[in-house]
Amino acid sequence: MKFTQICRNLITFFIVLGFVNIFFAQEIKFSGYGSVGYRFFNRNILNGYNQESYYEGKIQADVNYSKHIEGQIDLRGNSTDNSFKLREVTVKFDYMDYMKFKVGNIKKPFGNEQLYNEEELFTIERNNVHQNITDMGYGGRSVSLMAYYKYSKKREEVPYSYYVSVFHTNSLYNGFVGRFEYHAGNMTYSANYLMEHKGGDFPISAHGAGLDFEYNKDNLTSVFELFYVQDPNEGILRKLRNEDEKVYSLGAQFLTAYQFDIDGEVIKKIEPLFLTSYFVPDKEISDNHVIQALVGANFYFHKMVKLRINADLRLKKNQFNSDYSTKESRAIFEFQMSF
Repeated sequence: MKFTQICRNLITFFIVLGFVNIFFAQEIKFSGYGSVGYRFFNRNILNGYNQESYYEGKIQADVNYSKHIEGQIDLRGNSTDNSFKLREVTVKFDYMDYMKFKVGNIKKPFGNEQLYNEEELFTIERNNVHQNITDMGYGGRSVSLMAYYKYSKKREEVPYSYYVSVFHTNSLYNGFVGRFEYHAGNMTYSANYLMEHKGGDFPISAHGAGLDFEYNKDNLTSVFELFYVQDPNEGILRKLRNEDEKVYSLGAQFLTAYQFDIDGEVIKKIEPLFLTSYFVPDKEISDNHVIQALVGANFYFHKMVKLRINADLRLKKNQFNSDYSTKESRAIFEFQMSF
């Protein structure tokens, strides 16, 4: 898409929001971020260049229609295709104390990491386990209807959160996802279940489950996640070969981060972090797996301006080789400002 077309789309976006604000909304708040970065990959040149610079951004409008109804529009752009795309359209309804509703193109609440946007994560990219299970349908966005309640310290007598969602995609997938959280002091214990069904000429149903545990105290955050999911993509391929269509994947990840308040003249905070993950695409072939070890740090010049650095080692192994490969390991440097 040409730059002039991008400008026209953005101008149209703000004109429409201005019209909404004048005639319907009580208030519109804008937020977003912009990032520029550099990635270095250890990979075969057939899979892409081993270096790339990039930029990306987000413009989000939160529209307050009344004390019971809110809307959200989310535009994203990046240097991959040089275009702004509509990422999310959501309407929230708040009429009851312990149940709210959300309809739109929203994230599937499967796993702790999927509750956050990428720019809100400690790491620059989602971990390897989440990247893989998202490709299977256990993450990402879809047109959904969700009922949910988020725990609030104002209502400590109800130490629960829950998310119940039905979804549909244009890839002929539809399904259900449920997430339940129990909050006990600094700990949060969570359980997930997702069912998805694909129609068409080669129908298949798949199921996945997950557990995660999060610890938050002062400036320390630690998260441990476990996943056991059925791979519908590989299942369809095996079904075509008259093989068993039930292929199950295993994944686990652990992340910890601590924020040091140094309050320097230039750097205000430093946030070192460590993440490790383990992923087996087919539990029957455990020799095929990927181990991820990531170390990084976020340097805050302001609470809305930070430098992010990740050194992401990925060790891949298959049943035909006793040695590990470091292909797809990467180093990423990113400068991000939010508003």
